[in-house]
Amino acid sequence: MKQTRRKRSRTKSVTRHNTRLRLMGIAILLVFLVLTAKLVQLQILKGRSLAQIARRQQTTTVDLDSRRGRILDRHGKELAVDLPQLYTLGVHPGNLNKKSLLCQELASFTGRPVSHYLRRLNSSSKFVYLEWRLTEAQADRLGSLNIGGLTLQRTSGRFYPYDRATSQLLGYTDVDGRGIAGLEVFCDSVLQGEKGHETRQRNARGRSIWDPLSSYTLPKDGGTVRLTIDIVAQEVLHNELQKVQEQYKSEWAGGILMNPKTGEILAICSVPDFDPLRPEAGPVNNHKLRPLTDLMEPGSVMKIIGATAALERKTFHPTDSIYCENGLFSIGSNRLRDVHKFGWLTFEDVMVNSSNIGMAKAADKTGAKEIYRYALRYGFGSPAGVPFPGEAGGVLRTYDTWKPIDLANIAMGQGVSATMLQVALAFGAVANDGILMEPRLILNETYPTGEPVARLPRETRRVMEPHTARTVKQILVEAVERGTGESAKIEGVRVAGKTGTAQIPDLKRGGYLPNYIASFIGFLPADDPDRLLIIAVVDPKGQHYGSQVAAPVFRRMMQRLLPADVVRRSWNTQPLDIVDLYQKSDNGFIMPVIEEAVDWIKHKWLSDVSHSDKAATLNDELPQSLPDLKGRSLRDAIVLLSECGVEVKIHGNGWVVHQNPAAGTPLIKDMVCVLTAKP
Repeated sequence: MKQTRRKRSRTKSVTRHNTRLRLMGIAILLVFLVLTAKLVQLQILKGRSLAQIARRQQTTTVDLDSRRGRILDRHGKELAVDLPQLYTLGVHPGNLNKKSLLCQELASFTGRPVSHYLRRLNSSSKFVYLEWRLTEAQADRLGSLNIGGLTLQRTSGRFYPYDRATSQLLGYTDVDGRGIAGLEVFCDSVLQGEKGHETRQRNARGRSIWDPLSSYTLPKDGGTVRLTIDIVAQEVLHNELQKVQEQYKSEWAGGILMNPKTGEILAICSVPDFDPLRPEAGPVNNHKLRPLTDLMEPGSVMKIIGATAALERKTFHPTDSIYCENGLFSIGSNRLRDVHKFGWLTFEDVMVNSSNIGMAKAADKTGAKEIYRYALRYGFGSPAGVPFPGEAGGVLRTYDTWKPIDLANIAMGQGVSATMLQVALAFGAVANDGILMEPRLILNETYPTGEPVARLPRETRRVMEPHTARTVKQILVEAVERGTGESAKIEGVRVAGKTGTAQIPDLKRGGYLPNYIASFIGFLPADDPDRLLIIAVVDPKGQHYGSQVAAPVFRRMMQRLLPADVVRRSWNTQPLDIVDLYQKSDNGFIMPVIEEAVDWIKHKWLSDVSHSDKAATLNDELPQSLPDLKGRSLRDAIVLLSECGVEVKIHGNGWVVHQNPAAGTPLIKDMVCVLTAKP
């Protein structure tokens, strides 16, 4: 009985043990199945996405900054360049321990009010950028104050070596290095580079670690833009405008210096201006390049339109007489006045003495239709097409809407609006024997890909016959020699020019304000002009005539443009770095030696060394069709195409092996020729 009980007890024990083993096995199997399922899920079903998450957690992509391209003047002087010398200031407001001190220091750096920085710091953001163009000295000063919560990051920043003298022309960039105004935005596609990227490993603390085996893409720096601007002339013009604005307490003053033969703008600016590193510090109006963006009634400088129309249509000859009514003349219910009481004047003397009455009578006899037609030929009423954002087009009503008084007003420069550039180009057509040129601000561009693109001189149209242009030119010489422009005379140089004095229109109530625009425009040397300057002073106090205010600025500006050898010494560079100087030989064109180059540029005006000598042309007469350029040196081919007004695109270097379009193609406006060259 006992044995039976023992056997039963042992059997139950074995059964319980086996049951436990089975349950344990089942549990292990279930765990294994669960782990297997989980592994299948992690490794197979979600493996790819989880691997991507892991890579994102373990690696980081770092941007490699590119440098924005340079802007150069015509001789290669840097006008805008990226330099790694500026600092961006960021703040963690929660960790800031000396808020008032920080705001006071920043205000002393930038000229902003302390309240500006306090307002930024009182925002709910955990991190705030306060400034992004601090100098190294300013960054060191902030670092020495032991202010907690500051982050100073060294970055590349835009630097403008000539500061305010070029601020309106070049504009400025934003914190990301993109153009915001001026040529910086117009040429942004050329100047903007491409950022690179580098993959780095990240440790457990989140710090990136350089990995030599990681992938990367190198950044591409921006291209280069070379302007027609001569920085020496630009600084002289800026300085003279500052002087005249301060002297006469004017609203603003502006000027343009250009080469009438090519349309190249050598200097352009207006004052007041702004600090390109702190563009937000002053009035936004000071950002405008007013000679291109602001419209004005030209005044008496506009009389060249009536003079051209009358001479070209042979309504008047220079010696024909006009009775000027002793200074007072009625047209309907309106009265015209002259500053002086003139009686009989020749047509030439009407211009020389700037008689409003004489010009009104000449315009009436010539006819509104002809005056309007020549105004259009000169380019008034439409944008000149300069490569710059914001150029104004001007206002010129059609002649069929003119009343008799409108014709008289337009003939003497009222009732029509234009930019200073349009007036400068019009006088440039007179200086250029009747040919109106397109304005040029850019000589050439080199894209980040290395592809160069040249912007060559182009003719817009013929405004008048050469003999008419020479007659008008001689009248303008007399206006300076013995007329209203005597204040612009320069000893030893024949100057052609015209004064202008225009009232400022009252845009609210109609009519005119008791305020004036004093202007003068002239070119020299009159026999073969290669330099033209327009000066305008808006609302001068004390004096208001162009002969009193603007003409002396013209004279001083031209006198300060010293011979090229003085400019070269001031730059401390070799003459061959200034410009390509050629001399003719039996084998073509070769570069002269240094001594001959120095001898060649002595006593030449600044603009003379901006272009090749007249003798340095490949043909005496320009062809009517595209010449055969194969076998020529690339330099000679470019010179020849430039003379023909054809834009050039270049592939390779050395000698031309292919051209497109082919030789013999008729020359047309805006033609582009692609040259392929090999060594």
